Amino acid sequence: MKNIIIIILLFKLFDCTAQKYEKITISKTDTSELYINDEDATELFYYKFVPKKNIIGVLVILPSGGEIIENTLKQITLHKIAVEKGILVIVPSINWGTDNREAEFAILGRIFSEIFEIYKIPNDKFIIGGLSNGAIISLTYAEKAIKNPEKFFLIPKGVFALDAPLDQARFYNYCEREIERNIYKPAVDEAKWIKNNYDSIYGGSPEKFPQKYIENSIYSYGAKDGGNAKFLKNMPLLMFTDLDTDWLINQRNRDLNDWNGIDIISMINQLKIMGNEKARVIVSQGKGIRLDGTKNPHSWSIMDSEICLNWILKLFEK
Repeated sequence: MKNIIIIILLFKLFDCTAQKYEKITISKTDTSELYINDEDATELFYYKFVPKKNIIGVLVILPSGGEIIENTLKQITLHKIAVEKGILVIVPSINWGTDNREAEFAILGRIFSEIFEIYKIPNDKFIIGGLSNGAIISLTYAEKAIKNPEKFFLIPKGVFALDAPLDQARFYNYCEREIERNIYKPAVDEAKWIKNNYDSIYGGSPEKFPQKYIENSIYSYGAKDGGNAKFLKNMPLLMFTDLDTDWLINQRNRDLNDWNGIDIISMINQLKIMGNEKARVIVSQGKGIRLDGTKNPHSWSIMDSEICLNWILKLFEK
C-alpha cells in the first residue's frame, strides 16, 4: 500500500513530459466556460513550470480550442526546453472562452499579477502564444493591451501564434463555402455554428456590417493599416502556418481561399510595410499531425520548438 501511495504522489508531480510542475488553482467555478472537455470539473487553474536557475522571463502557452492542457503538452517540447533555459512557463486552463474575451483577459491578468508578486519578474518579460483559439486570444490580448494599456496588467514582449484565423469576414465567407459544399460533416456543423454565432453577434454578414467585422478582427484585409493589426506595428511576432494542398483538396475538398495562411501572410506583409521588422511567418509544408496520428495542418506539430525558443531568448536579451 505504501508503494502505491508513493507512485501516485510521483505521478502527480510529473506529467506526461516527465517534468516537475505545480498546479495552481485560480477559481473553483468556471461560469464563462473558459475550459471545456474537462468532464464535470469547474475549476480554473494553471500549470507552472519553474526553472532551477535564475528566471529570465515568462512564457505563457495557451491550448487550442477544446484541447485540454495535458494533450497540448504531449505535442510540444517548447515548455521543456524553455524551462531548461531559465524561462518560467505558464499553461492556463483556457481552451474556449467568450465573444468579447473579457473573462479570458481577466484570468490572464490575475495570473500575470500572481507571477509578478511571487517572482518579481518585470512585466516586460512576458511572452504569450498558442494554437488556433489560443493564438487568437494571445494576439487579441496584445492588440487590446496596446490600445488600452491602462486596462491591462502588461503588454506582451512578443507573441507566437500557430494557424490563427485572423479576419472574421474571411472566416465567415469560408463558413458559407463549407456549408454550401456540404461534404465533411464535422466541418459543416462547425461552420454552421460559427456563422450563426457571427450573425447573432454582428446582426448579419460582413457584407451588411463590414465595420463590425473590422472592429472585432485581429486583421482585416483591405482595411486601412489592416484594421486592428495596426496595434501590432511594433510587436515582435512569430507566426506558423502549414500549406498542405494534398490535405486541403483530398481530405477536405477546400482550396487556398479556405487556408488560414492567406490572412497570416497578408498581415505579416502589412506589418512589414508599416515598418515592423520584428514580424515573421514560417510556412511549412505537410508537417501537420494531430495527437492521434492523423494528418491535419491545424496542429501543434507545425511549430519548430527550437526556432520558437531561440526567438524567445533573443527577445529576453533586449
